[in-house]
Amino acid sequence: MKNKILPFRLAVNWPRLEVAGPLLTLVLLVSIAVPTFAVPQLSRQGDRSGTMPPAGTIERLRGALLAIAQRFPGDVGVYVHHIESGMETGIDEDTPYGMASTYKVPILVELMTRVEAGDLSLDDRVAVEAEDQHIGSGLLSTLWAPGIEMSLRNIATFMIILSDNSATDMLIDRLGADQITAQMRSLGFQNIRVDRTTLELILDYQGVDYAPVANGTLQEINQHSRSNRPDAANILAVREGFYGGDKDKASARDMTELLVMISEGTAVSRGSSEVIMEILARTQTGANRLRGLLPPGYSIAHKTGTIGRIVNDVGVITMPGELGRFAISVFTFANEADTELGEHTIAEIARTAYDFFLFNAEVSGTSK
Repeated sequence: MKNKILPFRLAVNWPRLEVAGPLLTLVLLVSIAVPTFAVPQLSRQGDRSGTMPPAGTIERLRGALLAIAQRFPGDVGVYVHHIESGMETGIDEDTPYGMASTYKVPILVELMTRVEAGDLSLDDRVAVEAEDQHIGSGLLSTLWAPGIEMSLRNIATFMIILSDNSATDMLIDRLGADQITAQMRSLGFQNIRVDRTTLELILDYQGVDYAPVANGTLQEINQHSRSNRPDAANILAVREGFYGGDKDKASARDMTELLVMISEGTAVSRGSSEVIMEILARTQTGANRLRGLLPPGYSIAHKTGTIGRIVNDVGVITMPGELGRFAISVFTFANEADTELGEHTIAEIARTAYDFFLFNAEVSGTSK
């Protein structure tokens, strides 16, 4: 995957955004509102007039995001869409990236679609059996003994706010991965696909056959995983096969536009969209990602995803006052696993987008 689409390239690094308080405001006001800090060089594909993009144009944001992405040792897919103004831009936005747990957003959309159709109710009670407890993140596999009953609403909430893998797989089993993908297609998203349960996905990452434990208990799954992993000589090929496959991937553009549709109440009904947004707003993971460098006064509804070299965060950020909202998806795929670096890159990108819209006259008052 290449960061290939954008025509503008900054010749200097964007100011580091860890600075807080009045100094940050001054630095950003100079760097965004007044085009005097350094003149970027335009690429051969861009405008050859030799002039810098005006401070308020979306090309300025695009160039700043590209500068961050180029410092990252790997690939970055980004798409940003300010909902009220319609301003949008991206980097490598149409390349499919591994979603990891961000694929729980389209799962939630399909759940609410089925609820609206009358096939399911959020109040339906489901027993959590021993075979439902799976490896990975969350609490259902560790906090309760099998046999507890939960509503679909609570299962969906666990899936998002705790990124609970057992809850996720219970929903995929009921909804069907093929149906989730088909629903994405019906909404116009050709670059979002859901293929596997989290158990299948993790075992594929480990290079372990899923079939023997498809209906296994947590103890059986753990034993099978420990006993059947490839040796060191073969694990690299396993990882490359996992990362290079087509399964469970999305483009940054499609994920962002799905979030826009949810936020606007058009992916499902407005009432169902509000349920989705309320759950996403309670996410407890990803403190150092999209929200990691944002100043006080914002709110966010988002979902993170992580596995190996993949570190992601996608969401809708609401700015203070009348500055409106922007949907943003950041997918990172590092050359080597480095969660902290991926998180910092996501945080820088989110803050850069936030400050661009904060100081942009075209955005001010658009939420009226």
